[in-house]
Amino acid sequence: MTLSTMRRAALLLAAAFASPPAILQARSPWAAGAGASLIATDNVFGTESSPGDGIADGRGWLLWTPAASLQLGASGRLVRFRDNPDLNHGYLQASAEVQQAARGARTHWQAGLSASRRANEDLYAPYDFREGGAYASAKRYLTPSFTAQLRADAAARTYPDSPDEDARRTWLSIRMHRSLPSRTSFGMGARAGWKSYDTDRMEAAAAWELFAQAAQSLSTRLALRAWWSRSRLYEHGDVAAQLAAFDNPLLDEFSVDGPRLGAAVKAILPRNCLAELSAELAWLDYPGRPPQVYDPATDEFLLDADERIILGPGERSDTLSRVRLDLEQRLAAGRSGVNASFRVSVEWAQRSSNDLYWQWRGWSVQAGAAVEY
Repeated sequence: MTLSTMRRAALLLAAAFASPPAILQARSPWAAGAGASLIATDNVFGTESSPGDGIADGRGWLLWTPAASLQLGASGRLVRFRDNPDLNHGYLQASAEVQQAARGARTHWQAGLSASRRANEDLYAPYDFREGGAYASAKRYLTPSFTAQLRADAAARTYPDSPDEDARRTWLSIRMHRSLPSRTSFGMGARAGWKSYDTDRMEAAAAWELFAQAAQSLSTRLALRAWWSRSRLYEHGDVAAQLAAFDNPLLDEFSVDGPRLGAAVKAILPRNCLAELSAELAWLDYPGRPPQVYDPATDEFLLDADERIILGPGERSDTLSRVRLDLEQRLAAGRSGVNASFRVSVEWAQRSSNDLYWQWRGWSVQAGAAVEY
């Protein structure tokens, strides 16, 4: 399927980006929507940030709930980079989800299947992929205000033109949540994952993460929350080798190891406008060595006789800080059943790194709108 074909399909299809419980409570068995956002930034590099790309991100989704316990969904997404069209890509996804919970039952069960496909422009076409996944989840109400959830995910991804990237991935996760009469809530959890490649060209990878969050409602219109995580997420066993060989530059996750700490304040402003001001700090290490020499002025690395990047001693280490303001205005459905929302976000970010290629600071602004039925 070409990117142009996916572009047309994306206007008709869409993913379950909305919360399943909200859809299951809808009066109509059908739900659909479309949304688009524009991002202006002086920092975008692939999935990270670097100079001057204007990004347009369009999405559409369609959900059908033929029974209270069954939900089917389809979605499409198209991402375009104004200043670097080689990064343009699109997604298609289909999903099915079932959930089972008898009236008054303390354990709720969920399971789902999904299939997705990504298509890139010609330069990165060798990294077009197909993926199939499944999950199963059990949520237990220990008390009406204390829940524990266990979930298992499995996925297999194939690259028709890059079979060395074909891999299987499994995640196991547990999450607990507790609400108190003081309008305080706590959440914590852990997850672990494993990734193995279908060939022996790249070594197997492993990952784990611990996370916690606390939230406090100060009034009916104001709340605070804070979060922490400590992770070791490996998408590739040797980032230095990956960088030197320019293996798959479009991975959705990059190998990273380190803690994150953040806080946010959320307020409901007049006319039901939602506002959130958040900040986050992260101290991240990357397995493998950084390039020995990189010149930002010429955008060039030091290469050896075989045209491979010469790597320096030590390990890439970054410090990332972000401050972000989100504003969202929602419009009531009325009798038509159509909901609309508008969102504007402004973010300042700074990354300090011992690898100068990844050292930057800058602003980004995002504006978007969505319509749902």
